[in-house]
Amino acid sequence: MMDTQNKRPLVVAATAFAAVLAVFSCYEAGKQYALSAQSLHVAQAVSTPTAVTSRVLPMPNAHVHTYSRPVQQAATVDDERFEEVFSVASEAPQQAAPNKPLALLGAVSIVAGALTILYAKFKSRGYTQLKEDRPWSMAMAAEPNPQYLCKTTAGEFTIELYMDQMPISAANFMDLADSGYYNGIHFHRVIDNFMLQFGCPYAKDPKHPRCGTGGPEPGSTYKVGDKTITRNGGGCIPDELTAQISNEPATLSMANTGMPNSGGSQFFINTVHNDFLDWWRDDLSPSRHPVFGEVIDGFDICMKIGKAPTDRRDSPTPPIQMISVERVK
Repeated sequence: MMDTQNKRPLVVAATAFAAVLAVFSCYEAGKQYALSAQSLHVAQAVSTPTAVTSRVLPMPNAHVHTYSRPVQQAATVDDERFEEVFSVASEAPQQAAPNKPLALLGAVSIVAGALTILYAKFKSRGYTQLKEDRPWSMAMAAEPNPQYLCKTTAGEFTIELYMDQMPISAANFMDLADSGYYNGIHFHRVIDNFMLQFGCPYAKDPKHPRCGTGGPEPGSTYKVGDKTITRNGGGCIPDELTAQISNEPATLSMANTGMPNSGGSQFFINTVHNDFLDWWRDDLSPSRHPVFGEVIDGFDICMKIGKAPTDRRDSPTPPIQMISVERVK
C-alpha cells in the first residue's frame, strides 16, 4: 500500500495538469459563450432545500453517536418553466451541439480535480495515517504473535494479538495487561448480536457513574520494539489505520469516542460481523475501529457473555468481572 508521502507527488502532478486543462478549457469556452449564454441562463437547474434524516448506530464507544446523511428531494418544474426549458433544448444544432474536444478536456480536468479533492479530504480528517513499512513492524513480524489467557467470572478465553500487523495497538494492550491494569475490571457494555466492551478503569466498580469513560494515565509511555510511544493528555494512542482487517466475529477492536486518536485502554470483542465499524468503510459509518487481535480459543464463553441480561446502561446483571489477563505465549 502506498503511504501518504508517496501519493503526494501524484496528486501535485494531477493538480498542475488540471490547472493547465482548465485554462485551455476556459479559452475554448469563450468561443461558445455568445451562443450558449442564453441557453445556460434559461436551463439553470431548479432545486429545493435539502432535507436531513438522522439515525443512531449502537457504536462500541464511550458514547452513542448520531450522524446525519442528506437526502436530496426531487426538484419540481411547472408547465411554463418546462416549455421554456424545452424551447432551448430544441434550438438549432449549431447552438445545441457540444464541443467534443472541449468536453474531453473538461472530463479529464474533472478527474484530475477529483483526485485533488479526495486528497484534501483525506488530509482534513485529522487521522494519523501510519506507514506500512514501519521498521518495528517488520521486526515484530519475525516473532510469533503474543497470546493472553483471559479469566472471567463467566469462564476463560484466549486471545492472540496481531503484533505483526498492528504493533502500536497490540503493544498498548500488552503494556496494560502485563502491568495488571485489566485485572478486576468488569465488562461495562454488552449488547447481544453486537459486541462486548471492556477496559475502563472505572469499571472496577460496576456501579461507578463514569463507567466507559476512563483510560490509561495521561502521558504514560510504552515500547514498540525500540520505539517509545507516549499516550496523549487523555491517555490515548495514535490511530493505527494500516491493516484492513474487518470487524468479524471473535476479533478484538479498539474502542474510541468517535474522534481521531481517542483510543486508550478500552476494546471490544465482536460477536457478529460488524463491517460498518471498519476504519476504511466510512461509506457505511463515520466510526473507525481498527482490529488488533482475535479470540483463538473459548469464543463460546464470549458468546455466553454476550447473551447475559443487562441493565439500562447495557451493563451485565449480575456483573461479569475480568479476574486476570495473563500472557501464555
